[in-house]
Amino acid sequence: MPKFDPDQFDEDSLVPAFWDHTWDGGRNQPSGGVEWFATGPPNSGKTTLALRAAQIDMEVNNSRVVWRAATGSRSEWLPYAPVAHVCLPKGYEATARVVPKGGNRNSMGKEVPLKDVVRKVTHYSDIMDLNLNVLQDGVFHVVYPDAKMRGCQWVYEESDKVIDGVEFQHGDPVDHWWFGWALSLVERGPFDWTTWICDEVASLAREGVSKDKYATLQKVQLAGTAVEDFRKNGIIGLFFDHKDKHLHNLWTDRIRWRVAMNGTANPHGGSAPKGFESVRMEEDVTSDLDIGEAVLYNEQAFTWPPITWPEISKPIHGDLKVYLSESDSDRATVAGGASA
Repeated sequence: MPKFDPDQFDEDSLVPAFWDHTWDGGRNQPSGGVEWFATGPPNSGKTTLALRAAQIDMEVNNSRVVWRAATGSRSEWLPYAPVAHVCLPKGYEATARVVPKGGNRNSMGKEVPLKDVVRKVTHYSDIMDLNLNVLQDGVFHVVYPDAKMRGCQWVYEESDKVIDGVEFQHGDPVDHWWFGWALSLVERGPFDWTTWICDEVASLAREGVSKDKYATLQKVQLAGTAVEDFRKNGIIGLFFDHKDKHLHNLWTDRIRWRVAMNGTANPHGGSAPKGFESVRMEEDVTSDLDIGEAVLYNEQAFTWPPITWPEISKPIHGDLKVYLSESDSDRATVAGGASA
């Protein structure tokens, strides 16, 4: 992976905000963290851009990178497996399967020890243990949420954002853990560069979500207020999905920068993405871009020529799927067998 070259970007008001974070900003560079939302069709390179952004944030800002992981789905973080620290909730063990592409549809893949694929497998006891003791500066972490929601209710009750009817407890949809974790970052720290990479973010906070017995709507609102506080707490929120209309407005209203991927029209002329009042682009400039090209923009500026990023190879052939199962033993860190 080539080193980050800021000369690739020629829009002074955008480049520092996206990549080179500081606590002492000025006219062209805001202080603190940033949040941006990349939208585009499948196979436009969103995942590769996310991995590239992770590399830049570790290289330039020594940021602690957290990749939102989900059990049973493709491990899109696989290209970084040799340097990844996989973080599991205490009391759970992982089963990893390598599933070949284009193989026998009846094949379940080959089970492999996760510790042989990644740099390290470690466990956290609750969200504060994760934040204060497990996450490390300049390291790429793949975090699997805790179905038992340990620490979430405490952080919530100690915050000034208490909403009637909200409770974090075992039995909630496991993704609700991310709402508690986002709140913990702005309420309890540590208050330094932490990058949260959240692919398919609308599956977490979709537009049109309604109140239910799990208080999903209230938790989406709660996390939306946390996103608003990301900047002043040194948090970089990098969100990805197909269309901005699918993400809840309480999140889009708080995300100040966007990325228009290739293969679909960028907002231009009188149109604006959800959460923006206007954009400076007058024409469709992204529909004909190649895979691996995109335009960064906010309400005041946009980058042209488009940014590009390299393809990243996987260390193994096929997809990696990880499943968690509860165990009786509480384990400590297990060193992996992969090398950088």
